[in-house]
Amino acid sequence: MMDETPAAAVSITPEFESILRYLRTLAEPCAPPMGAGGFDVLYASAHEVVVWYSPARDGQMAREIAIPAEVLAAAWQSLCTGAMLDESALLALGLGSAGAAWVIALLAQIPGVRVRQEPLALAWTLLDLTPHPPLPQERGSQSLG
Repeated sequence: MMDETPAAAVSITPEFESILRYLRTLAEPCAPPMGAGGFDVLYASAHEVVVWYSPARDGQMAREIAIPAEVLAAAWQSLCTGAMLDESALLALGLGSAGAAWVIALLAQIPGVRVRQEPLALAWTLLDLTPHPPLPQERGSQSLG
């Protein structure tokens, strides 16, 4: 019998539901931050996110990939606390290397998520969407003469 991973205890919060809604809006093919190829989000539910992977390498087959929503939610929760999300953090959630790569690929699509390439990791910053008044233009000193 497998031990339950910490991700199994994570509930789908309203905040994470907004991430699922955003993933549903992605109409264009997405590029993962690593590897070759692309993917399309087929659907995103409270149970799983399913993508259609289109590889760019010879010898690989296009296929559906299902990522459990609980694992994605746990990873998102970690990002929201200010943690850097890398492969070792995702492995601690009970994911293998391939699962970790798919969580990174999906979360990299979210606005405000920054990708660090070496070593591969994600960080998230809350975007400030409140409108700000334009700053007054600086006036150069003009001589009257």
